[in-house]
Amino acid sequence: MFAHVPVAIGIQLACWALGRWLGASTKASLWLGCFAGAAVCIMREITQREYQWIEQFGGGRRANMPGYAGLEVWQWNAHSLSETAVAIAASVALAAFVTRRR
Repeated sequence: MFAHVPVAIGIQLACWALGRWLGASTKASLWLGCFAGAAVCIMREITQREYQWIEQFGGGRRANMPGYAGLEVWQWNAHSLSETAVAIAASVALAAFVTRRR
């Protein structure tokens, strides 16, 4: 259930370290990392939904899939929704916690 959390937090921490190394503020680095981590998790779920669509409706051919198929969030299963939401919440919580303490 929480497989996306270490990925999102890891990306966030990497962006934080890179941003600080380049001279960006902690706040900017953390929130940019939060966005990057969330984007990776969301894109993974979009891609997973696209492959599910291809398997169910596309006859195994990506060319048969409409471009918006992965973006139909209402078609995502509960596991995909919850895992993505938990990862985003963890990244936001970390960024909010660290930037509030400064």
